[in-house]
Amino acid sequence: MLVLAALLSAVPGTVLVLPPDPPAGRPEAWVAELVADQLPRSLEFLGVPAIARADRLQAHAALEIPLVSLTRATSIRMAEALGATRVVTGAYTVDGGGLRLSLRLLDVERGVLSAPLTAQGPIDTAADLVDGMAWDIALAVAPPPARTRDELFAQRDGVSFGAAKMHAEGLGARGPAARIRTVRRALTLAPAFHPARLSLGRLLLDQREFSAAYETLGRIPAETPVWRSARFLQGIALLEVGRYREATSLYAALAAAHATSAVLNNQALAILRDGDRATRAADVLRQAAAMSPDSLDIAFNLGWALIVEGDPEAAAFVLRDLAARAPLDRHGRLLLAWALGLAGRTGEQVEEWKAVAALAPGFETQARPDLTRRFERILPSERPFEAEKDTRTAAELAASLLARAQRLHDSGDTDGAMKEAGRAAFLDPGNRRTHLLMGRLHHLRGDHELALNEFRIFLWSNDDAVVRVEVALLLRDMGRGPEARLEAERALKIDPGNEQARRLVETP
Repeated sequence: MLVLAALLSAVPGTVLVLPPDPPAGRPEAWVAELVADQLPRSLEFLGVPAIARADRLQAHAALEIPLVSLTRATSIRMAEALGATRVVTGAYTVDGGGLRLSLRLLDVERGVLSAPLTAQGPIDTAADLVDGMAWDIALAVAPPPARTRDELFAQRDGVSFGAAKMHAEGLGARGPAARIRTVRRALTLAPAFHPARLSLGRLLLDQREFSAAYETLGRIPAETPVWRSARFLQGIALLEVGRYREATSLYAALAAAHATSAVLNNQALAILRDGDRATRAADVLRQAAAMSPDSLDIAFNLGWALIVEGDPEAAAFVLRDLAARAPLDRHGRLLLAWALGLAGRTGEQVEEWKAVAALAPGFETQARPDLTRRFERILPSERPFEAEKDTRTAAELAASLLARAQRLHDSGDTDGAMKEAGRAAFLDPGNRRTHLLMGRLHHLRGDHELALNEFRIFLWSNDDAVVRVEVALLLRDMGRGPEARLEAERALKIDPGNEQARRLVETP
């Protein structure tokens, strides 16, 4: 048993590197970017799985976590979402011409921090200090590193301190133009600085400069550690510019070397868009789904591919499961309605269109399937961020949407509130508070009959004097005086002291 425990503890988990906290005044802010970008790459070089900086930023955006120093709880939340078992966190100080790094390992499962790992030296040795840290971390969390310390340091031969600093400054620059310009300057200082070239390619992709990104990434040699990442991104550029056959070949080669769900997903999309039916995109997507069964994007792509390839029954099966896992996925609901219609399941299709109407009112005009649409979801990385699975019940999700609708109503955004309330009503049609809010929203919009109907639904299960008065006022505005007085009388029976109801009764 002790031997087994020792073996398990020797298996390296995935490491998430957070930017170290800066000293007061944020001098030399580029240091944090240097650590956050270089340390994961150096750990990977040594055989320790690590989350790349770009993948961490993707998670920040998806989880709506700001790019600031994170609490321990938030760090653990991000690590769990990314599948990391350890988090590198810490701080740095700059004193004159010297730099000191102090990093600690946070065990995600236990929430325990290690003793600090420190390194210090002249600031122009910052990249060496980061690699030294990578070596120490690799020794702490893994079996003997896959490469030697000398090999780790040698991979940066030809990259000056000025180039490394310029690259880090570019990563942290404000605005895409400044980032691209500064990273290009780093490459001017060190043309063989291929991690910087990868950064530039990714920045160009983000700005939809696909041809420039493809050419930039193509200059990264096959023998470099970042070559596979560069080829993956080149495939995205090819997909975006319509060079589908080349994208198919590129991703097929990557899959032959090492198949991942993201590579297979993007290969399948290239096949689907190319229109070559020698290989079915759905078959490739099934392989991807088997590797990442929790991926909502791959499931969506599989459903779409089955529709395009003429198997609506199978598509409906896949998309029905997707709707259960992601009930607010508007495009998934639309595809499910299309698949049901194409399969001849008209009754189910009618019911599904109710969901489409509630969740995406703008889609109601798209009843006829349009197989030329570009619904496919390209995965941006071999470690694409998967949103946390929503484990809330339909009623819990509806309550969240209703609270959002109420906030929008209180802020004066009637249309936004109606949209969220409609989604809540679809998920939990028996929630009387939703009907009450929708009644008030319809009243504000001048839809009196709709408002009256929603108020009636609310009052059917909850006789409330305040709402009875609202209905009386609405009926009065509609010119239905006798009915208004009757509602006011009912309100007085519930609350004899309600002065507004009394005035309505006494009004001739």
